Amino acid sequence: MSTQEKQKESAVEFTPLEMPDSVPGANATDFPEINEFLKSMKLRSSMFGFQKEDVYEKMQKMNSLYQSRFQQLRDQLRGQLKQIRKQQQEELAGLRESFELEKEAWEKKLLQEREEARIRLEKEQNEAGKRLGEELVRARDQIRRELQAQQQEESAQRGRELVMIKEEMDRLIERLHMLKSKLSAAAGGE
Repeated sequence: MSTQEKQKESAVEFTPLEMPDSVPGANATDFPEINEFLKSMKLRSSMFGFQKEDVYEKMQKMNSLYQSRFQQLRDQLRGQLKQIRKQQQEELAGLRESFELEKEAWEKKLLQEREEARIRLEKEQNEAGKRLGEELVRARDQIRRELQAQQQEESAQRGRELVMIKEEMDRLIERLHMLKSKLSAAAGGE
């Protein structure tokens, strides 16, 4: 086979380049400019194969095509990364905003519950104060009744004592009259 036939066969048997195995799950990738270069590439032949300078030149050109393609991919990926970061920042801002809204809602709810608890506490204190006031009035009435009962008992006791003293005084007066009459009878009998 001549070198020209080999070149024609290599041009016909062209398959697209694949991603390296280091990227798991990668699909075959088509680089049109590199594929076009490979299809149109013609290496000058020499006596023992191809001319070294020509092969080197074609490899340099193919390398520059790969480098430019990789630079495009890098730029594209950087753009995608920037877009993803921007999207994540927007999502984060949205999450922060929703967090702030939820926080405000919780704070409002907490303030409302605190206010309700304060109102309940005031009601309970008022009711307890009323009950305490009523119990205090009942206790005062009870004490007043007890004091009145005690005073009545004491006045009844004093009344009984006064009756006893009066009876004693009446007996003493009667005795005194008897003694007086005995004295006047003794003084008249003399």
